[in-house]
Amino acid sequence: MKRRIIVLGLFLAIIVFLSLLCNQTYPDVSSMEKKIAKELDIDQVSIFVQQDVDDYRFVGYVSDRDQGFAVFKQNKNGDYTFEYVKKEDKMISRVKDIFYDYYASYWVVVSHNENLKTIESRIKYNTDSIDEIIKLEVTDNPSISISKLPEKDYEVEYCFYDKEGNLIQ
Repeated sequence: MKRRIIVLGLFLAIIVFLSLLCNQTYPDVSSMEKKIAKELDIDQVSIFVQQDVDDYRFVGYVSDRDQGFAVFKQNKNGDYTFEYVKKEDKMISRVKDIFYDYYASYWVVVSHNENLKTIESRIKYNTDSIDEIIKLEVTDNPSISISKLPEKDYEVEYCFYDKEGNLIQ
């Protein structure tokens, strides 16, 4: 009987430990930086910007080797759990120092281009003409910009403009 109680106690302790491990939260920038570095298997990263959208916290990071973005999801307690990390070499680049990719229903742009001022999404919903234009203003360098993707079928063209309104090629 005593042995059965000890085994049951150890079993419960393991379950509690695993549930705490699986639900690890990252309440501040420092803990998020450590988690991103661990995921990338590098020594250190620095978060240069955070942006909250819905229940997500998107963060732009930089390290000695690369840059990119990570996503954390807010739980009911207001803490964040790790969701995703993406390095710039796995992202799409059409313009120097501007990278973009998608996460869930969001378009994420990470930029280190000091000339970037406006990001424009020209959206077509099964037509030949542009039905909607979404503009994101960029105020910082480096920056991260987030836009929610349309829920219906669409085609999109992304344009990046400098401070004078000229298209960045």
